[in-house]
Amino acid sequence: MQEANETHKTHETKPGPSKPGPAEREFVAFAFRYAHRIRVVVVCSGALLAVPAMPVGAVPAASAVSAGVIVWSVLHYRLARAGRHPRRTLVADLGVLTALCLTQALTIPASQTRYGSTWVLVVVSIVAVAYQLTHPARLALPLAGLLAAVDLAGAVLDRPDGWTYALPNVGWLFVQTLLCQGMYRLVLRGSRAADAAGARAAEARRRHDVAQAQRSAEREHLATLHDTACATLLMVSAHGASLSPDVVRTQAAKDLRRLAAERAPAGTDKTDEPHEMREAYEAYEAGGLADLTRELLAELDGHPLSVHIAFDRAPGSLGPVPRAAAVALRGSLGEALRNVDRHAGVGVATVTAVRDGDTVTVVVRDEGTGFDRARVPAHRRGLTRSIVERMESAGGRATIASRPGEGTTVRLEWPRV
Repeated sequence: MQEANETHKTHETKPGPSKPGPAEREFVAFAFRYAHRIRVVVVCSGALLAVPAMPVGAVPAASAVSAGVIVWSVLHYRLARAGRHPRRTLVADLGVLTALCLTQALTIPASQTRYGSTWVLVVVSIVAVAYQLTHPARLALPLAGLLAAVDLAGAVLDRPDGWTYALPNVGWLFVQTLLCQGMYRLVLRGSRAADAAGARAAEARRRHDVAQAQRSAEREHLATLHDTACATLLMVSAHGASLSPDVVRTQAAKDLRRLAAERAPAGTDKTDEPHEMREAYEAYEAGGLADLTRELLAELDGHPLSVHIAFDRAPGSLGPVPRAAAVALRGSLGEALRNVDRHAGVGVATVTAVRDGDTVTVVVRDEGTGFDRARVPAHRRGLTRSIVERMESAGGRATIASRPGEGTTVRLEWPRV
């Protein structure tokens, strides 16, 4: 966590989006960890190996300088990980490196200068490269130039008549720095592109989910209209004058309550509504669990069809189910009964309901004319939309068995098994 905090502080000035994505954050954090770890390893190794290479008389001074470099490297690593005082740490780091470069006469044997490369230059190079991975470019590049200049100044102090040996490798330090900065920029750009692609994909998924939710809500609304107002009007047209006005009023009141419960937004003040309508609103908004027995009996209450109820009517006898499942089972039961009333040619149906563990099964059976599902017109969507799709959307299943002259059985199961 501390490393991540320091990473954010270090790179907050780099160009790019104000809120880096996961790929960019992961890459920046990796570069930060890698740069500091490889730096401490290389610097400490170079300081340790420098002492044996010195002449015997120069070992004490070289040992003191090397020990100071090692102590600072470990301390710098800890400070960087903790994210403590980054500006002060940077100033102290530059001070230590400047002192190291200007004391090359104490730490570099003459034999190393013949090849133009010294352990001090290796240390300066790795630090300059590490800066490219831990600091913004507008600061990291000037810091690399400063280190190169200090190292060159140290070479001049060490060999006033032969310091030109250091020029090629100091020039190579700039090449290393630019290559590292370019590599960092390239990978950073790729990380941002990956984040942008991920964001576009997430937005596409969100839009798809919203569209799916809208279509689902629209299907449910159409199913509710089909099951309420449309069904009641069809019932009136089918029964005509033989239908009791009280039955029509009761059914119309139930339809209004269901439609009002569906359309009312959450938090609406409903204190002026009748008690039954307020109860419907509260049930709609509460979510959670519902008493399935109560829901099924509420659907059967006042139905013009003569229904033989073959299950225990005691409250809670079928146990609780999620409200979405209760709504699906109740709506599918009502549509099955309306189909019996409109198409079966009989005035009675049997409804059974059982619970086996977590599985609830509701069966509607009639001894009517039956039908051949293959011959049902395409525009007749009652079975498919109001029963099959409704049960599937709630995680259940509906099966319909019917043959001409042998009646119809609608079996509702939740959850799907």
